[in-house]
Amino acid sequence: MRSYRPSPSMIVAMVALFVALSGTTYAVTRIPKRSVGASQIKKKAIRSYHIKARNVTRTKIARSAIDSSLVQNDSLRGSDILEASLGTVPSATKAANADRVGGLAVQKFSFRNPAGTPSTNVLNTGGLAINAACNTGTALSVSASTTVSGANIHSGGTWGAANQSFYVADDTFDTGNTFDPLQNGTTGSTNLTGTLVYARPDGGVVTVEFLAQETAAQCVFAGTAIG
Repeated sequence: MRSYRPSPSMIVAMVALFVALSGTTYAVTRIPKRSVGASQIKKKAIRSYHIKARNVTRTKIARSAIDSSLVQNDSLRGSDILEASLGTVPSATKAANADRVGGLAVQKFSFRNPAGTPSTNVLNTGGLAINAACNTGTALSVSASTTVSGANIHSGGTWGAANQSFYVADDTFDTGNTFDPLQNGTTGSTNLTGTLVYARPDGGVVTVEFLAQETAAQCVFAGTAIG
């Protein structure tokens, strides 16, 4: 059989076809930079798995684009928050009051005075009043009184280097009475720590934690009362 040779026009046509097909392939696989914008991307077409880890930086996030609804609960720590950006809590005075715990008044008291200091009121709360004095020779004396008759008052603790115990009580504590919470005749009112509980007939209670100390320079009676 006689071999077939394509005509020159056929060869030109074939070359043109190959060039056209090659150009189309180039257009599909090579997209010019900045040629795809937001309008060319189908809604919800890009998912999280299409984004390379750590590829979205701070400069690519619009201001105020991320709010509390996009932050996982308990994912932020103190180190993630700029403290200087935090303002004063408007209701801070209502949230916590250093003078009250569980609705009870909290008071601290401190009597530190030299010898010759007369009886001075150091605590007055819930019907209970406590006075302290530093007498000659820095001898501390403490007395309690009540504005409500029929109250109970108990005091006890330890004193001295050997931590000896003491306890004193008055279950008919009336107005006009005085009560020595340090049991001075036994303890000498020094090197002492104790607890005093005062209970009114109406159910009111005051609890006092205290210490007593006599030094060469002064008398010390200090503590905290809750009631």
